[in-house]
Amino acid sequence: MNRLPLLLASLAVLGMPAIVSAEQPQESFNWANGAAFATEYVWRGQSLTGGKPALIGELKLNHHSGAYVGAWAGNLDLGPGTDASIEVDYFLGWAKRIGKFYVNAGYLYRQRPSDTLPLDFEEATVFVSYDFGGARLGAGSYYAWDYFQGGNSTYHYANLSVPLGKPGGVPVSAVVAAGRYDFSNRAIGNYDNVDLRLVAQHKAWSYSIGYSDTDIDPERSGLLTRGQSDARWRAQALVMF
Repeated sequence: MNRLPLLLASLAVLGMPAIVSAEQPQESFNWANGAAFATEYVWRGQSLTGGKPALIGELKLNHHSGAYVGAWAGNLDLGPGTDASIEVDYFLGWAKRIGKFYVNAGYLYRQRPSDTLPLDFEEATVFVSYDFGGARLGAGSYYAWDYFQGGNSTYHYANLSVPLGKPGGVPVSAVVAAGRYDFSNRAIGNYDNVDLRLVAQHKAWSYSIGYSDTDIDPERSGLLTRGQSDARWRAQALVMF
């Protein structure tokens, strides 16, 4: 949600939980857990921590058939008028490498406990990537049939990872991603976002620095995070265990 296909979705911060799983041995069941510290948590171009640092953790149980189940958690700040301070995502799905293709389909329940607003919602997702023998190209979608601000929502995205070399024996890649968020509730306002990252991997650790931007107009958007969705830089350190 093999490390790199999931890392693409994670580092692009375009939808799947921010912790990703490493290549696993062929056992019936195995755990793929992780933790990350980021200068800011940006999700689909929106800052979900109000410009503040983020602590993120994930527990994930994989089965050799490709089935998986897990939970993701991180601190949260959706802006003025909201009291949610944490998000917990529960997810399950199926992921498999088929030749040069990688396929991942799943379900997520995004829980954001709040006493002032209903912020929870569910999403179904699918992601497919292709390995060109170094570079990897992927595309996916998320669909929420009951978005917390009303109506339904669809998020489509694509990402490309290109290896840049191994300076000092450390693999470094460039990740480019772009997404489109559409809402049936026109008061929210559709938008596009882009995300650029440099990623370095060393053993169980992954380090990245990135830049993201959206075309959200704070004066016209109905997003809760409309004032937290401008261009911004961020960095992240992630460890798998």
